Amino acid sequence: MSKQPTKNGLLIEALFQSRGVLATLVVSQTIAVLLAFSPASYGDVWLRLAVFSFFLHLVFLTSVAVLYLSRGQLVRLSNTWQVIVLSSLLLLLTCLYSFLVLSLFDELYQVDSLAHFLASNMLIIFLVTVLFVQFISIHNQKEQQTKALIQAELDALQARIRPHFLFNSLNTAAELTHHDANAAEQAILALAALSQAAMRSGKAISLSDEISLCQQYISLEKWRYGERLVVCWQLPDEIPALDIPCLTIQPLIENAVCYGVEPADKGARIYISMHVSDKSYTFIITNPLYKNKGALPSGNGMALENIRQRLGLFYNYKAQLLTTQREGEFRVKLVLPRLKIQ
Repeated sequence: MSKQPTKNGLLIEALFQSRGVLATLVVSQTIAVLLAFSPASYGDVWLRLAVFSFFLHLVFLTSVAVLYLSRGQLVRLSNTWQVIVLSSLLLLLTCLYSFLVLSLFDELYQVDSLAHFLASNMLIIFLVTVLFVQFISIHNQKEQQTKALIQAELDALQARIRPHFLFNSLNTAAELTHHDANAAEQAILALAALSQAAMRSGKAISLSDEISLCQQYISLEKWRYGERLVVCWQLPDEIPALDIPCLTIQPLIENAVCYGVEPADKGARIYISMHVSDKSYTFIITNPLYKNKGALPSGNGMALENIRQRLGLFYNYKAQLLTTQREGEFRVKLVLPRLKIQ
């Protein structure tokens, strides 16, 4: 089932991202420059620029700091209430810092009316806040649309995955019921787990769960091929806590079985290894390649391209899926970046 859309606002979360903080600094400095170089300004322009920059950065950065400390409660509010809290905080700090600036730079400002001075500053901050909120809202809208499109593409690609072993495994389980009831039960349980994974459209699972699915798939194929199928694993002692798209490694192993074991007369070995570095996780799957059996079927390329596209969407095109053919060997290399996926 798809998740229900959240009613929580996204303004505060966007504000604490790198773009949000950068936008805060850029907007405040732009306003300071416009005010300092205004034709109606008086006094030393550079001193005015320093004062305006100090005042605006003080207001906005203090607001960001207060909001960050209160983010645990604020993120639960709707967008409307987040805008109200942000505007109220900015106006309150503007009022307080106006008194501070006026007391420190009283010679620079010739204020006839304190109320007019406060009202002018608060009006400027309010207008800037409105523009800033509008900018963040547009950015959030585009980001949500982009995520929705990516999820739709992932769903479409995942829907095209139709593991061929499902049909063969059903036949295997049916045959086992006549010879070994316990083995048939284990085969059906493994098949159920793999079928459930195939229906997890576009979702991510932990690497340990994906490896468990791969091992269940191999156990199914071993009932089918017997001693002809030999799989050699080389994994780290501790499996990294990594989320990957569901059914990423399993189809690669399935290809290795279909095109490395099935054509073999006496069986074959499949090598599966994982290597961890500071920047990436690398998986290498190697299977025999038989020249006398002809070129690899087109379905192999389609399956690899499907996985490549899903990885591109999931990892923002920072993952790699490479294939190489050597003398009697076909190798698939999967490189995943060490990034936290949101």
